[in-house]
Amino acid sequence: MAGLGFKDFTVGEVLTSANVDGYLMQQTVMRFADAGARGSALGTAPGTAVALAEGMVSYLDDTNAVEVFTGTVWRGIGGFNASTTITATDASWPVPSLADPVVRVTVVGGGGGAEPDSVTVSSGSSSSFACSAGTATAAGGARALGAAGSSSSAGTDAGQFVRANNGGVPGVRYVGAGDFRSSAAGQGGVVTVAYLDLTGVSTANVTVGAGDTVGADSWDADGGDGVVIVEYRAA
Repeated sequence: MAGLGFKDFTVGEVLTSANVDGYLMQQTVMRFADAGARGSALGTAPGTAVALAEGMVSYLDDTNAVEVFTGTVWRGIGGFNASTTITATDASWPVPSLADPVVRVTVVGGGGGAEPDSVTVSSGSSSSFACSAGTATAAGGARALGAAGSSSSAGTDAGQFVRANNGGVPGVRYVGAGDFRSSAAGQGGVVTVAYLDLTGVSTANVTVGAGDTVGADSWDADGGDGVVIVEYRAA
């Protein structure tokens, strides 16, 4: 009975089984005062005495939210409408009031640095978002290794690099006598995306990875710091 569309029943019209199946049973949005009332009416887990099944749709009066049952949780329709960007090195993120307990967490590790005349350049630090619902971790980006330069016949430092920061374009190395060669740049941190159900979670622990800090010369480049972004449906 797919594709029946909208029907306005008239007084005295015969209600057929096909009409019941196509227009009523398969196209109904159930309405409840709140999530507690919904749980009392439908149960809280599939396979119970009351048939709670994937694909059910409900409307809650208290939050004005339309939600669909995924087979595991009730999830809001319409995507996320709020986000928090966390840049502090170490932070405790208080979970706000949520219309939907499932949030999307994007974790970016710190970037690796680039310095041609030193072997002290390092990879970026990892970032993480952790709570009782799970942990999302992103490793830091790899460092860009450079070789110490030596003077050319023209007296120019042959080890200089032009570098970009976290996730930048490849650098350029001058090797003397007008010869420039490309080289690898410091890599940006790894990006991890996770969906977590924060039911019952009040606080999450966040670590933001720092990018590697190198020298002060114009051809040196620090790795960019990481970041953690939490997207959610605010109540």
